[in-house]
Amino acid sequence: MLFVADIGNTNISTGVFDEKILVNSWSLSTDKNKTADEYGIFLKNIITISGLENKLTAAVISSVVMPLTEKFIIAIEKYLKIPVMLVSHKTKTGIILDVENPKEVGCDRIANVCAAYNLYKTPAVIIDFGTATNFDVISDDGRFLGGIISPGIKMSSESFSHFTNLLPKLKIENVDSVIGKNTIQNMLSGIIIGHAAMIDGLIERISLELGKPVITVATGGYSSMISTHLKKPFDYIDTNLTLEGLRIIFELNRNPCTLPSVSGTN
Repeated sequence: MLFVADIGNTNISTGVFDEKILVNSWSLSTDKNKTADEYGIFLKNIITISGLENKLTAAVISSVVMPLTEKFIIAIEKYLKIPVMLVSHKTKTGIILDVENPKEVGCDRIANVCAAYNLYKTPAVIIDFGTATNFDVISDDGRFLGGIISPGIKMSSESFSHFTNLLPKLKIENVDSVIGKNTIQNMLSGIIIGHAAMIDGLIERISLELGKPVITVATGGYSSMISTHLKKPFDYIDTNLTLEGLRIIFELNRNPCTLPSVSGTN
């Protein structure tokens, strides 16, 4: 069985695959202050509780939080006792990073486009609702063409109380009307429906720039909420898209002789 982990700025998504089947998944808060041992004990406990102890054979991770990358690798190797593959822009993925500086592309974005390309084989835009909202554009011949990064929903909501004195802290929840009847509804409309309107407009412009229609694949916790406010709902919502991409990348590199080291090089 394969252990997968995507280390993001807000959350760490983990899971276990039995061949192509995701048999279990977990999410934990990203905490740069935790030690490798603290992460290792947590991972050991969830694997044991899930009845998967001694069933794991390898791990693959992506990380955009450099201070945690080495800690997580140590935690997996020490407590789960399996080899770790770290995804980077140099890893064999079957995707061409057709951008000015491939090194700048986040590993989670690489995993997302890899998954979308393998699943749909058509021009696509992957919208990932994380700390930031990422738009990743993949062509039908497997080229990552670039994308868009905008402030995420949670980041936008927290900016209200951070930069103003009168606006309250906001709990993100769905809204029924564009026109709010009170301050909270005003703020939620601006964030939720405003985000949906931005996505509508950007998808239209991406399609025009490419000269062809694209499908939309959404991942992340706010996907379903936002989809209800779009002119055209997302074609696909896959909350485990990044983990699926990590599995696919591992399969492309699973020969032990070519397994990338933790530096991500082949």
